[in-house]
Amino acid sequence: MIQINLVARIDDDKNIFLDLVYVAYMLKKDGITDFKVLFIGGVHKQSIYQNIVHLASLLNVESHIGFTMKAIPLAQLPGDIKQGYFLNYTVGAFVGYSAIESIDLGLRAIFLNGDKQLVDDMPKSVGMCPDLNSLIALITALTQDKDAIDIKIDESNSQLKKSYLLTAADRSNLLSLLLPGNQSL
Repeated sequence: MIQINLVARIDDDKNIFLDLVYVAYMLKKDGITDFKVLFIGGVHKQSIYQNIVHLASLLNVESHIGFTMKAIPLAQLPGDIKQGYFLNYTVGAFVGYSAIESIDLGLRAIFLNGDKQLVDDMPKSVGMCPDLNSLIALITALTQDKDAIDIKIDESNSQLKKSYLLTAADRSNLLSLLLPGNQSL
């Protein structure tokens, strides 16, 4: 089973939920049925939640869509969910801290660009999806050779995490610039 997790509250400032219902529909249309999309977060806007449920029903993918209905800290998620893939939206190549946090917790992160104008800005690696079709292709590839794709995603996640963390020398240099004379921190 391919478990795709999106950690986000269901609210007005999010516009990504119906995209994942569409992804579920396209996967099922292509004969892929061993997957689940789980929305991890509270329902802050009932009408948006109802739209997600309604579209999933219309597209006959409701059995592939799930909700926790509340926020759950990543560290407290059940093991089977932690073994899934944590979808993070990006703005082109910009990856937010929550993605690094999930990688740091040992979770497998994949990324979907949320800005159609920045499709070409996405890094070229297996877990970086510049658009919905790329996400569908990635999930399809996972159903065909999960172990090989997992290795590539893990490598990509490791490199991404390293690019965000300061080395000891970088940390010391930054502190010396910010707090001259207090380099012992």
